[in-house]
Amino acid sequence: MTDTPIVVTDPADSRDNEVRPFQIEGLSDEMSVRGRAVRLGTVVDQVLKAHDYPDAVAKILGEMLVLTGMLGSIMKFDGIVTIQTKSGGPVPMIVADYERREDGVGRLRGYADVDAKKLSVYGKNPSFNGLIGSKSGYLALTIDQGENMKRYQGIVDLKGDTLSEVARNYFADSEQTPTEIRLHCDKDAVTGNWRAGGIMVQHLARGEEGRERILDRETEEQWNRASILMSSVKASELLDPMLDIDTLLMRLYHEDGVRVFEAGHMIHKCRCSRERLLSVLQGFSDDDIEHATEEGSIDVNCQFCNTTYVFTPKEARAGKKPA
Repeated sequence: MTDTPIVVTDPADSRDNEVRPFQIEGLSDEMSVRGRAVRLGTVVDQVLKAHDYPDAVAKILGEMLVLTGMLGSIMKFDGIVTIQTKSGGPVPMIVADYERREDGVGRLRGYADVDAKKLSVYGKNPSFNGLIGSKSGYLALTIDQGENMKRYQGIVDLKGDTLSEVARNYFADSEQTPTEIRLHCDKDAVTGNWRAGGIMVQHLARGEEGRERILDRETEEQWNRASILMSSVKASELLDPMLDIDTLLMRLYHEDGVRVFEAGHMIHKCRCSRERLLSVLQGFSDDDIEHATEEGSIDVNCQFCNTTYVFTPKEARAGKKPA
């Protein structure tokens, strides 16, 4: 883990909170290896510090944010990509979503539901399978393009010892696309701030022309080389704020050559608002409003950002027609 501290506010020249698409050059005309690399600094730190998660849980949620940003940034349209795990373990749900708007900036948020009683029996360093309870769980990826567009959802079993392995199996089972992926999240050794990063490569042989993604002998050897080189990346390299993504990609693929495309940027932004929550409350019945009222007010907490909004019963009943 790098000893270089990060700051709470990103400086003007920061290369954190960025996703960089890239393509490996010098390969067969019959194949294309493309990928994405992600680096999160203040974004992941803000999400994880909104709740007092145990470190083992925070690390998985941080990796989920990287994966969600990686896949969400592929969208060329405004919409929301949500990745969620559900299971019977001490962390029954982890969810992260990426919202793209007209400005092209990705808005990330995430939340983990923790059963403290179940978690207490797993010790200080529980495994991914122990936390998630993968034998009975699944991972779902949902793409929502708005009311007038068809919603897409893909679901796979939580097979794997890490979130990276689960994601790899998702692409193999649901997309039939050979994929290698590394995700990592950890605390900065000096500041205690959270950092996260990830890299993914995908083999797109012939698939871009609508044909089957077949790995013949030549392309399989080249794909194996590309994926092995990617797998050699160190966790510290994925997180190091002094090592920008472009330099990291050149380290990995300098012999073949690597072409990078325009970077995307991400911020931490929750979609909750006082106005939105008030409109929900105003749809409650008078009995529901009465039951929700404690000591003269109604407190509504957003699970994602842990912000609490306080309303009066009068506000909740405003606009209601008399019975």
